Amino acid sequence: MTKKEFLYVGHYTDTAGNYILKIGTTNNLARRKADHTSNYKKAKKYTMPVGDEFVYDWFLPLSRYNTRRYEDKNIDLFRQAGFGVYVRNDRFCFAEKPTSVNVVIKKTYRIEL
Repeated sequence: MTKKEFLYVGHYTDTAGNYILKIGTTNNLARRKADHTSNYKKAKKYTMPVGDEFVYDWFLPLSRYNTRRYEDKNIDLFRQAGFGVYVRNDRFCFAEKPTSVNVVIKKTYRIEL
């Protein structure tokens, strides 16, 4: 049996009040959430405030091959559409929180934020 991985969308608010949206993949949601929380608190730019944590807005189990493929496809779609400002580690920065985001797999998933 092939293990599933998750394609996810999550966010945090940085110390400057920017809304930081992240799209990514993982095979362990709890571990990845802890990784993001720890790493983004140490980041030099778009730093997560002490006491905050990374929050998942949506996730979907897919095959390992498909999670990577759809992550790359959606990051490209976001960048081409000018959806936020792309920053390192597959994140998008917004001065104000967007109301929703569309993730395209075989169909379009509208995720309310």
